Amino acid sequence: MLDSWFGVHPQVVRSKLLKQLKPSEILLYLYLMERSEFLCNRVIRARDCDITEAVGLSSRAARNARIKLQECGLIRCVRGPGNVYIYTICDPRTKQPYPGDSDKPMVPPKRGYSDPIQSSSADAQRPRDQPKEPSNTSPQSHGIPLKFP
Repeated sequence: MLDSWFGVHPQVVRSKLLKQLKPSEILLYLYLMERSEFLCNRVIRARDCDITEAVGLSSRAARNARIKLQECGLIRCVRGPGNVYIYTICDPRTKQPYPGDSDKPMVPPKRGYSDPIQSSSADAQRPRDQPKEPSNTSPQSHGIPLKFP
């Protein structure tokens, strides 16, 4: 496991979108994802000079990268007062901002995950003196024939 890291949605790579982006666009996206992780927020306020200092993009390159990332649906961006840009991280699958409060973490369910609390709730509703249903552990239940040639 890695000691310290930040995430990028796997759809960005799986959809081959990353392959279509220029290095300046990737740098801006990585900067925004790191800031999002650091600030625990999906809305980031940054000036071009902050981006230049962090990843070395010029103002022009940051502008072009902003436009492209918006076209790809990875971010939404509006210019705020004082040359501050307000970036909103978007879901690459829907190309829309993630729903809900931007400063509350989103915890997606794991694939194939069954909630142990729900599965044990059936046991909790069963009276204690009533035994569990016996599971069928005969060899036939596993597809093994009882008669061999």
